[in-house]
Amino acid sequence: MGRLQGPVSPAARRQIMKVKELLGIKGIECFSIMSDQTLIDASKQMAECRIGALLVMEKGKLAGILTERDIVRAVANDRNCKEVHIKEVMTTNLIVSKSGDDLDYVMAVMIQNNIRHLPVVDEHGLVGMLSMRDVVRVLVKNLKAENQYLKDFIGGFDA
Repeated sequence: MGRLQGPVSPAARRQIMKVKELLGIKGIECFSIMSDQTLIDASKQMAECRIGALLVMEKGKLAGILTERDIVRAVANDRNCKEVHIKEVMTTNLIVSKSGDDLDYVMAVMIQNNIRHLPVVDEHGLVGMLSMRDVVRVLVKNLKAENQYLKDFIGGFDA
């Protein structure tokens, strides 16, 4: 006698969303600043755009990233934000994602490296940027759908 089998759950048959799919949903807009600008310039742009990180460009290429944490560290070290140039405090050893990466992998990389913003690049250069919020939002949405499916499936046995 065979086992009783219900329909396959979304978790069992789901394909993990890729970075390029998330960028297609959220858009590829990202904000940048030049490395020779000051931290006050960056702070004003971040506040105006309501964002937590800026991609830093030099000669049209991605040179680094400046985050709220970088600015806080500079202020905590008594640096004058009107005089300090972004290139002095930006992160240059970038961790990046590729368009074909799975979101589960991206989430693990962000958690392991304690980062909240991840530039996305391909062979031609910068494609976009993901935040931890972007990734979590999609994963929570998928979990809610799976949870509802399971509730409906289990509830079907009560009838």
